Amino acid sequence: MALKVVREHVGRVWTITKKLLILLCVWGLVFSVATISRLAVAFDYDDTLVSSEASFHKALGSSQAYSPQFWSVVNASYDLETPKILPCGLAWLFRVFGFRVSVITARPAVDSEALKKEWRHLIARGRFVFVSGKDSKTHALQGGNYLIFFGDSDSDVSEARAAHVLPVRVQRGPKSIFKEDYHPGTMGEFVLPLSQY
Repeated sequence: MALKVVREHVGRVWTITKKLLILLCVWGLVFSVATISRLAVAFDYDDTLVSSEASFHKALGSSQAYSPQFWSVVNASYDLETPKILPCGLAWLFRVFGFRVSVITARPAVDSEALKKEWRHLIARGRFVFVSGKDSKTHALQGGNYLIFFGDSDSDVSEARAAHVLPVRVQRGPKSIFKEDYHPGTMGEFVLPLSQY
């Protein structure tokens, strides 16, 4: 009887060990391919990776909208921003699997060093990109080996497609201050479920 119990226990341990070894082999294969090929994914910042309405409200209360001082306050108020659970989790998952993770944001880079430093563990140096102007995200996406771009706006979707990168729509949170350029699913893109939180 005791021998049967031991045999069953050893069988369960061996089954779990085999499953873990298979998972490690799959992870190693994906990590190797992603690393050797220098594959990358990119995320928009505001309303995609974080809910940033608190930093914008703070900046609106202290300076003229969209002035250099305004952007300085927004970029320095990253401690008020709330990371979005699913997009941040996906970003870390891609990082663990060997992909280079980038952020491409339409903010000006005014006093942005602390913001970049805050995200240094997820995003490699030089991969937090500040762009401005029409089609600027398209040019940034064309400059890397990007497979997927996660963004919240219609223009994020169209710019990713123009760069031949797969767009994934992240839903804006209910308190977002940005209301325009947002029609999830109307462009035939994949909309990430539960990404508004």
